Amino acid sequence: ALDENSAASTNERSAAIIGNEWATLDFGDIEKELAIKLKDEDIERVLQCIDAVNKVKRLKLANCVNITGAGLEPLWGSLIIEQIDLSLVGEHQSPKIYPEPSISCNHVLPILDTIIATEGCALRHLQFPLVWLQEPSTDSEFHQFLQRYNQMWANRGTISCLECNKGLPVGSGSRNEWIGTDTHGPEYGQQYSTCYGCFKHYCYDCKMNICSTCQMDYCDDCTKMSDCQVCGDSHCNDCYEHECHECDEKICSKCVEEQLCHKCGDCDRVFCSECSNFEPGTISCEECSNNSCDDCLLRRFLQGEQDCAECNKIIFPLIVRESMVSKGLKEEVESLKAENEELKREIKELRSRNWN
Repeated sequence: ALDENSAASTNERSAAIIGNEWATLDFGDIEKELAIKLKDEDIERVLQCIDAVNKVKRLKLANCVNITGAGLEPLWGSLIIEQIDLSLVGEHQSPKIYPEPSISCNHVLPILDTIIATEGCALRHLQFPLVWLQEPSTDSEFHQFLQRYNQMWANRGTISCLECNKGLPVGSGSRNEWIGTDTHGPEYGQQYSTCYGCFKHYCYDCKMNICSTCQMDYCDDCTKMSDCQVCGDSHCNDCYEHECHECDEKICSKCVEEQLCHKCGDCDRVFCSECSNFEPGTISCEECSNNSCDDCLLRRFLQGEQDCAECNKIIFPLIVRESMVSKGLKEEVESLKAENEELKREIKELRSRNWN
């Protein structure tokens, strides 16, 4: 906990989190081990210390997994806060947290209500913890708050896509709301058409995309996204942890975890289904359960570590391939040597002419 006897004072710790301008309070900027230990009284003390209700525009509670939310009370009725990220994870990280955090709607929603009910409210983006979204119910206090939040946006009048000037929000079902309230849909509690990074509004036909990993909306200017080579879902480039070793295409962590692509058991390199020699989720050898990639299989054979007869049957074409590659490289080296000798002769002739 942060107290007067801490090695660093509350003011010093606050400065490390918020920087000099005091507009952004991001707990992801401090050591994760420290953020995990923070309690509600610590959060409350920091917010009071910096006069957050009049200073903080962005609040990100990354890694503060041991709070209930009661410590956010100093933000009561804030007129300047624009973003509150309650996901408790850092940017470009999956919202899944184990064990589930104890952050409570009972503590947080009354504070949020005082913010959105205040005339001149500046709030533009909310991100909720995944635990609040997993069992949606129209009878819950959280669902009622989502409706009040949508009404707040409706009261602001017409907002248009900055690219095509189409009125927002647009779309079918829950996409006609600024934040999803369809309890049967995958986008429940997700804010639409608002970039997490810059808060600008775009429609999804123009510059807005949602990442399947961190479940954040970003515009093209703030974060580049790519489609997973295996499943085709869109992910932030910063969210990707894997690339196919052969074709360099990006592969999302979900496809690796669900064995929709091949991960070598020896070198941990990942191969998409198009570059792998066997079906995703299967082993390369039914006899010894070996799932090595071709390179590792050949290496083990050459080092005398491969004693499975079935594996050895598929090694022959690998040896042929390796031999052809080696032969090609050898020929290329000889060609380069010949070119080098020719260049030396030409240089020698030029020098001889200059001397004469």
